[in-house]
Parts: sequence; C-alpha cells; structure tokens
Amino acid sequence: MLLRLLKFVNKKLRPKHMRNIVDATYLIRYVRKFAGASVLTIESNSVGIITTTFSLFGCISFLFWYSLYFYCLYKIHAEDQTILRSLYNTKLQHYGDEVERFTNNMFILYAIWKVPFDLSGSTIDMQKIVDIDRALQEFGEVAYCSRHWRLASIVCLAQIFISVTRMFSVWMSLLTLGSKMPIEKVFQMVFTDSIVFIITTQYCSYLLILRRRYRFVNKILNSVKRNNDTELSVIGFKNAKFADKPFLVKEKNVSKKVAGCAKIYSMLYKATETANEKFGFVILLTMMMTLLQIILYLYYFMEATASGLFHDFQNYIDFLIYVFWQIGYALSIIYVCIYFSDATVKEARITPHVVHEIINSDVDPAVTSEAVHLSLQILHQIPTFTAHGLFKLDYMMMLEGARSVTTFLVILLQFVTDKHSN
Repeated sequence: MLLRLLKFVNKKLRPKHMRNIVDATYLIRYVRKFAGASVLTIESNSVGIITTTFSLFGCISFLFWYSLYFYCLYKIHAEDQTILRSLYNTKLQHYGDEVERFTNNMFILYAIWKVPFDLSGSTIDMQKIVDIDRALQEFGEVAYCSRHWRLASIVCLAQIFISVTRMFSVWMSLLTLGSKMPIEKVFQMVFTDSIVFIITTQYCSYLLILRRRYRFVNKILNSVKRNNDTELSVIGFKNAKFADKPFLVKEKNVSKKVAGCAKIYSMLYKATETANEKFGFVILLTMMMTLLQIILYLYYFMEATASGLFHDFQNYIDFLIYVFWQIGYALSIIYVCIYFSDATVKEARITPHVVHEIINSDVDPAVTSEAVHLSLQILHQIPTFTAHGLFKLDYMMMLEGARSVTTFLVILLQFVTDKHSN
C-alpha cells in the first residue's frame, strides 16, 4: 500500500521534462522537505545550470521538527528521562546518559545548519555531476535514470523501518517491566537516528553517482581496447559504374575517445574532492558519535553480563534488545559509509588497468600517446575519500575503530572498577 502511495505521489509530482539528474531526484527533494532537511533546495533550468531556491514548505517543516526536538530535550532534562537505567542500574549512573545526550546535542546543533542549508542547497557538487553527464552523452552514454523515484521509495521505506524498529525495540524492552515508555526520550533518539540516516544516505548516494560515472568511463575505454570504436561510413565513387556499389571504410576516432575519457576522469576527480570538502567534517562527527555509542553500549552489555543480569532471563533479553539495536545501527552507519567509499575507489582503480592494456596493444601511435597521457594523469589524480582528511574511509578504518573501541572499553572498565572498589 505504501508503494502504491509513493507511485501516486510520483505521478503527481513528476516534472514534465527530465533534463538531468537534478530533475530525476525530484521525489527525494520533496521527502527531504517534509522531514525538515531542505530549507534551501536546488533546481535545474533549461540550460542545465543548477541554482539554489528557498522552500517555504521545507522551512515550516524545519521549524516544526526542530522545535519539537528541543521541547523534548527540555522534558528529558527536567524529568531525567532514561531507558537504559530503567533496564539496568549501571555503575555509570546518570553520567552515561549525560555523555550520550551531550554528544547527540552537539551533533544536532551542527546538523541544524549543515543538513537543511549547506548540504541541501549546495549547487557545486551537483553541477559537476550534470557537466560530467553532458560530457558522457557525447559518447552516447546516458548516465541519469528517469525512474529515480524507486531510490526515493527505498530511502523512505528504510527510514520508516528504522524508526519503527527503534520504537518497537524500546517498547519491547520496557513491556515486561511495566514501565511507561518515555515519549520525549524516544522521539529524541528517533530524530537523531533520522538525521544520521539522512546524512549517510546523501553521502552514499553521491558516491553511488560517482561510481556509476567511473563505470561509464571504463566502459568507453574497454570499447577502445576491443576495437569497437570503429565507425563505418559509406563512401561512393564518382564513377557512375560503381555508384550503386558503395564500400565500407573504417573511420577511427579512438584518440578522441581516449582524450574525452581523460577529460571526464579529471572532472570525476574534482567531484571526488568536492565530496570530501562537503561531507568530510559531518562524516567525521557522525563516525565519532557512533563510535562513542558503540563504546558505551558495549560497556553496558559487559557490565550487565558480568553482574549476573542473565539470571533474570526476561529482563536480560529486554536489555539485549535495546543495547544491541543501538550497537547494530551504529555499526551499520560506519559500514555503509566505508562500503560505498571503497566501492567507488575500486571502480576508479579499474581505469589504469584498462589504459595500460590499450598502451600494450597494437594500436595507432596517436592512440598510444593519448593513453600514456591519461596514465600519467591518473597517477596524479588518485581518488580517495576521507573524514575531513584525518583518515581514509576504507576497511582498514574498521580495524582501527575496533582497536579504539577495545582501548576505551578497557580504560572505562578499569576506571569504574577502581571507583567501585574505593
């Protein structure tokens, strides 16, 4: 039923002309406005220039959701609302909740400006994508999809699923205790999770766009390698005797294709650097907040298990539902960012292999010269995705993150144990 509703909304809101990827992402922009994540939004004119526009509906939604968030935050602080301590009386007492609340609030304060204004109204990143698509169209490659509403539907369903499962996990955890579910606390958690999800979705969507463009470049270069770039033209003779017997002559434009791929590759590298500039710091904050949550909730799990909470089996299960949902969501955010970053870089690394196959094949000297120039260009334009330049977003980061979590867990356990002994 929800998919039918999204199809109906898509039919009503769909623009008449799909000129570029900005036009194709119209449904996502409406969803972001409803979520209060787009006060400033982007539009494309008839010549493909991306401009920033103000959204009244997005502004009203923004004021409504953030006002509700800060009201709930006040209620949480005034009534000392907690879910974790209702399930288990941790030795950290209220300090664990205070640390988590402080980090979440700092993140939200930054996201107030970053999400609905800076990221949503940014024209530089999408203008680069539109220019890349225009360059790809010269080679007959259409890079954008007119059925982009499916991606928007998946994003909407994922957001609804995350919010519902979050509330369900809290409800299940408090059900057997007979405790009243703190609505304000639940809303604060769901709202923070939603902002993290919106940032992660926008970042990963941009990386997915770049990955597909790198794939188009590799496709064009592979066609050069297989000598599929030859176009056949019909040339007739002036002699009337042979006027009805034209013959086919190969017309090579390989050099033009390789030079065009070099230009597109350079544009993709600049788009990669733009992604690091626009998303670097907010991804860094997201990673730090999720790592802190993993440390805290792993500590809660270890402390509760060591104290023998598992003897009260039902209470222990309720506790695990709440704790491991939080840990699982934090790990999922980290993994998804790393996965899309690494997948985009892997696709870009295919290009030099294809280029060297062209160089080593028996082709014209002009083609070899262009391929060598492209190879040298790739050496200086290696795409990497970083968290504000502090560390690369690759699978090695997960190992470093595991080390950090282990180190801080040991320190926290020693600190709490020594304090309890004294």
